[in-house]
Amino acid sequence: MDGRGDSAPVDEGALIDLRAFMQVLRRRRLVIILVSLVVFAAATAAYFTTPPVYTSTTTVALERGGEKVVQVDQVVPDVAPDSAAVDTEVAVLKSPGLIGKVVDDLQLTRYPEFNPALETGEVVPEEAQRKRAVTTVLGNMTASRNGFSYAIDISYASESPAMAAKVANKIAETYIGEQVATKSGATSRASDFLEGQLDELRAQVESAEAAVASYRASHGLFDLGGNSSVTQEEITTLNAQLAQARAEEAEARARLSTANAQLARGGSGEELGESLDSPVVSSLRSQRAKVSGRVAALRQQYGPRYPELTRTQQELQDIDEQISSEVRRIVANLSIQANAAGQRTGSIMGSLQRAKGTLAVDNKASVGLSELERRAESARTLYQTFLDRYKQTRAQRGLERADSYIVAEAQVPALPSSPNVLIFAVIGLIGAIAGSTVVVAILQLLDRGVETTSNLEKKLGMRVLGSIPDTKHLPELEGLGDSVHPTQLIVDRPQSSFAEAFRWLQTSIHFNQRDRGPVVVAITSALPNEGKTTAALSLARSAAMAGKRTILVDCDLRRRVSSTEPGPMETIGLRALLDNQGQLDDAIYVDPETGLFVLPRRNDEHHIQPFADSAAFSELIAALRAKFDFIVLDTPPVLTIDDSRVIAAKADSVILMVRWRKTPTRAAELALRHLDSVGANVIGATLSMVDVTAQARIGYEDASYYYGAYKSYYA
Repeated sequence: MDGRGDSAPVDEGALIDLRAFMQVLRRRRLVIILVSLVVFAAATAAYFTTPPVYTSTTTVALERGGEKVVQVDQVVPDVAPDSAAVDTEVAVLKSPGLIGKVVDDLQLTRYPEFNPALETGEVVPEEAQRKRAVTTVLGNMTASRNGFSYAIDISYASESPAMAAKVANKIAETYIGEQVATKSGATSRASDFLEGQLDELRAQVESAEAAVASYRASHGLFDLGGNSSVTQEEITTLNAQLAQARAEEAEARARLSTANAQLARGGSGEELGESLDSPVVSSLRSQRAKVSGRVAALRQQYGPRYPELTRTQQELQDIDEQISSEVRRIVANLSIQANAAGQRTGSIMGSLQRAKGTLAVDNKASVGLSELERRAESARTLYQTFLDRYKQTRAQRGLERADSYIVAEAQVPALPSSPNVLIFAVIGLIGAIAGSTVVVAILQLLDRGVETTSNLEKKLGMRVLGSIPDTKHLPELEGLGDSVHPTQLIVDRPQSSFAEAFRWLQTSIHFNQRDRGPVVVAITSALPNEGKTTAALSLARSAAMAGKRTILVDCDLRRRVSSTEPGPMETIGLRALLDNQGQLDDAIYVDPETGLFVLPRRNDEHHIQPFADSAAFSELIAALRAKFDFIVLDTPPVLTIDDSRVIAAKADSVILMVRWRKTPTRAAELALRHLDSVGANVIGATLSMVDVTAQARIGYEDASYYYGAYKSYYA
């Protein structure tokens, strides 16, 4: 375990290579600039040809709590504004019905801006003119919520600044007026409805109350209030009277019983409460006391036989009889009172029983009465409710208020809102980016060549040995022009980057060989004009100048090495040597400047029959291995001449030349496939004719990307 944990593999093909993207931008910068200039020119032209449009805005706000003159419920209740309510009001502002009223109030059909038929002279029905004006207003107006507030911005755009402000303000005024009209209409309709209902309910109440009165009268159910009837009040009174009568009867019989008991014990009855209360008995007892005093005095003074005493005693006896007679009358009166109280109690009990019987009958009748009373009460309650609501509704007339108000009226704009420089600049920028992207994408699709060594490695699946600069674009060779052939630069400018590229190539070949003996290297390409022959001659010259015994064999039947040399090569040529028309030394030309041995084809030789698969050619290769350290074979293109595959199969190493930005990747792939089919040892590919100045801007994975940093090393 390395302590870093397992990580999922990354699909590099799915990633965006920013450096490659920047590479494309740098390469296509002129195209991008040109397309951008064209797009910006079009945007500029559109800006100056677009007629100015003025936009004016009015702002309305929704009421969060309206004033109340009368504390009653409204017919159309106020709704506390929320997000949904604000959005709803925005939709109302955009409704064709509201805009139609604006069109009618301002008579917009009289303006050509809203009725193009006025300019064209076309006969259009009034309704169609109105619909077109409504559509025009809806198309030029915007209504939107102002942030998260309860305010709504109403904007209108027109070529006339005065018309823009006029329409915006009228929309707001009509919107508020419609709210008031809606509430006023609802209040009027509610009043009319309630008034009609009250007439019906009043008749129902009167009918119900008449039915209750008639039922009471027919059943004798007279209401005394407090949920009591006459019979119930009578029973209550009789119960009270019965209780009092029974108490009085008990009291009378108690007095009578007491008096009879005293008389039965032999009492005179004078000590009875009634006797004590009687004035007659009190008077008689006073007289008796006086007479009794005289009797006592006479008896004491004159003795028992005194005549006056006898008369006085007779008088005392008469008084006693009178007292006894009065007591008997009082007792008789007590008996009469007791009997009267008993009769009164019985009478009240009879009346009470009769009242209870009547109440039972009344209770049965009250069931129907209760039902009638409930109906009457329900009718009264409903009537009263409608009456109260009717009064409230009548009180609201003239007090209707809109649920919104104007915060800021639209003003006549001084500056146009369109065309907007910033908007057109953004449109131009977006158009430039889009147009450049499309053009660059098309160019990239049409460009089938390869630009960098890394890209070549990815597409061919093999290593790239290096890149060979194009001498026409080397800064250190700007003063030479076309007077010096590239192969001559190996001699004249050994410190140039062109010469260094072939020394780099030699090193790559050297370290790709398993054996350190003589090396046979075949230089080939997929198609003609890829710098193959120049590269072969330059490589051979570079190796010869490095001290290696080198020979270049011209194996291309149609493009001769001798054509790149300034002077003639006087030899018998390769073809004559293979036909045994001379010795090897007779066929070899020695380059006096580098000591390079060249086995060329004669300029007058037109025989192009294949020779690579002949025994003579194989023997030639073996003979060259014995005499030379480094043998370079300049072969024909793989896709054009079949000899190229045979020659490549006889070489120790094969190098495929791919021209920078020119050779199609598909062609290079086919060439590799053909070489593999014969077992050729292709050790790598090389980019040829590379514009190092352009590569320094785009080839971020190539050494030439840093050409600006190391170009001072070359001369």
